[in-house]
Amino acid sequence: MRHRFRVALSSSALAVALVGAGISPALAATAPARVTGLKFATQDWPNRSLKIAWTTVSGATSYVVKRSTSSNLSSPVYSDVTVNGLWISPLTPGKDYYFTVAAKNGTTAGAWSSTFKTRLQANAVAVFGEPSLTPVSNGMKFSWPAVANASDYRYRWSAGPNPNRTPDRWIQHVSDWRTAFNPSVRSTTIPLTDADLTKVAYGNPVYARAEARDTYFNSTYVRQSKQKVAWPTPVSPDASASAIRFGSYNVQCSGCEVSGEPKWSSRASAVAANINRKNLDILTTLEASGDADSKTAGLQQVYTDLDRRLPGLQLTNSESASNTSDPGNRIYFNPARFTLVATGSLAGIHDYRGSGRDLYTPWAKLRAKSGTQATFLVVAAHYGIPTTTNPTTRKTQLGVDSAQLLKALNAMNTSQLPVILGADLNDNRYPEGRTDGAQPTLVRGGFYDSSASLHKYGTMKPTYNNYKAPSQQVSDPNGDGQRIDYILTKGFKGSDEFTNEWNPGGSVIPSDHNMITAVLRVS
Repeated sequence: MRHRFRVALSSSALAVALVGAGISPALAATAPARVTGLKFATQDWPNRSLKIAWTTVSGATSYVVKRSTSSNLSSPVYSDVTVNGLWISPLTPGKDYYFTVAAKNGTTAGAWSSTFKTRLQANAVAVFGEPSLTPVSNGMKFSWPAVANASDYRYRWSAGPNPNRTPDRWIQHVSDWRTAFNPSVRSTTIPLTDADLTKVAYGNPVYARAEARDTYFNSTYVRQSKQKVAWPTPVSPDASASAIRFGSYNVQCSGCEVSGEPKWSSRASAVAANINRKNLDILTTLEASGDADSKTAGLQQVYTDLDRRLPGLQLTNSESASNTSDPGNRIYFNPARFTLVATGSLAGIHDYRGSGRDLYTPWAKLRAKSGTQATFLVVAAHYGIPTTTNPTTRKTQLGVDSAQLLKALNAMNTSQLPVILGADLNDNRYPEGRTDGAQPTLVRGGFYDSSASLHKYGTMKPTYNNYKAPSQQVSDPNGDGQRIDYILTKGFKGSDEFTNEWNPGGSVIPSDHNMITAVLRVS
């Protein structure tokens, strides 16, 4: 039988024993006191990390931290630190973590602290920073900064600015919710499509906003970012090609003025001055008809009155357009720069105002006198507002007008010459999301809206001014005022410049429409 004996030694005797054993008394470490004050210090929610801290222990040279997802600290993970705190990541939101800490003096450890339980602290989603929306190849890059306390992000976009507009709001695209703990989800490329009317040729902006939530705090509350708006990258014209200064102007027919609106006799000089100051090469006028001189005999039409008031331009065709609607649709050109090769009109474009007649839609074939002597077509079109009060039916019928124009133009333009169309289509982007309207039908038929330009001016206001001075017209907060007047091209590469020419200053407002102009290049 073995016997164990406990021998009590004094401190001096212990020192002698240690020396005899070859151990220096100075190297015999004393175990530190037990760690106290274990607490949650702070967190970094986006990186799923938190920091725990504790009270510094006198004499401790380091600390060992044991953590586990089980309250009994099974399957622990150990960490050694030299300060009284530790960052731990990655953690799972909503899950509890258990910690205990021991102080060490050299290799000698003191007792474990009491077990401490904590987790990532869920909070209300913070306010968004400034998102960004920029054009990239075939899309729009949308990015936003991290939002404090977010667990998920998603984003929404469309070609319409107002998700609350009823009943014709643009149907928005909405992404799936994606984890906020993956930084890459905060940047995405929004595709440009015909279905959204967001491809470059439509000239429409893209609107986007991001959303954030914290499902660990309040799963129903969604924070929204500021809505951003931007235009896709426009097509760049050939800088070496000849520039054409093109204008289109609905001058309102004489006799069409309602009570309180100025008559043609008062407006004529203002209209002409508005045109002449732009030094245009080509002009399409719309509604340039009616009595221009108030004579009962030898009626002078507005379009012939304008012909004499525009010294730099020449009317392509002064013949009357009997048995048609809108005989004031006319084309003018600069004879110093272009040769008039041929003229005519497109048949079969129906007037849905109930007249039973076709819309007078003239065309002119022009050839440049210099450079490559390029030949191209110019068309002037004005669609009447259909008699129906149903906006859906009205937009569809205006789209039918465009389909009829495309059919007639394609039948005439067998050589597939480039085309410039100056038009009042009486159709804007509302009701939103409708792809069968007048302008979308033309774009899908191969036309390009020149408002998708390298440089845009004045486009925050509508092109229809209703005889209001610019100061009285409401600017669209997103910089995209409604337009019913268009310059559309086919066979051209984009446009250098597009301008919605606000009514100039003066005592007389020239027309209920603004003139629009574009700088195009033909080679």
